[in-house]
Amino acid sequence: MRGPAALFPVAFAHGAIILAPVPHAQAQDEQEGPIAIDKCLTDTAPISKPGSYKLVNNLTLNGVGSCLSITADFVTIDLAGFTISGPQLHSLVVGTGIRAFDDNSVGIAVRNGSIRGFAIGVNLQGSGSLVEGLRVFLGSGSAIIANGIVRGNTVLGSGVGHSVLRVGISATGTITGNYATSNPGTAIQAGRGSTVIGNTAPGPGAVGISVDCPSNVTDNTAVGSSTNLMLNGQGCTNTNNVAP
Repeated sequence: MRGPAALFPVAFAHGAIILAPVPHAQAQDEQEGPIAIDKCLTDTAPISKPGSYKLVNNLTLNGVGSCLSITADFVTIDLAGFTISGPQLHSLVVGTGIRAFDDNSVGIAVRNGSIRGFAIGVNLQGSGSLVEGLRVFLGSGSAIIANGIVRGNTVLGSGVGHSVLRVGISATGTITGNYATSNPGTAIQAGRGSTVIGNTAPGPGAVGISVDCPSNVTDNTAVGSSTNLMLNGQGCTNTNNVAP
């Protein structure tokens, strides 16, 4: 008689494990997912809450301002391979593709898609930004502006007009694995204290890669510009760069 009684708690315990609502919790997590974006969220109706956002189609800004304006910290935007296009009003390139409204923003990530037809492609001037896997076509300003990590992006085209002040990628932080052109301006411009590794600036332009020292500048290739590699100040590590 003692044997069956001793087994009962074990059977009950196993029953409790089987009945625990784990599958329901997993299904709920799967349903939550990223927030879908199917239209521009402009300066008047911006992304105002932290979280994950994902494009579900191409976007075109019909007007001025920014197609995706961000007023919250810790926002991740996945373009999912889609394209954000600017208005190009009367042959003028205006506005910004994606913009953090506050220059003190923190922790914004943008990745995986194309941006074209804007004066500025991405403008994230806060801290801890991540910009990766974008293809940005030059307008009249900079293609990518960020402070944080900028990696694996492609900046193409000669832009609109002939300003030597135009910059393909303007960033401070870790700038790595990018391919950038900016004719007749600067392809890649890195701020003081940056790590600039494995980028390619094929020219033509005024400057291929410009870096404020001290910074780590390693394994980059800059050719075809009037000045291929420009180190501003003292204290930069200049190693294995191809910049004749």
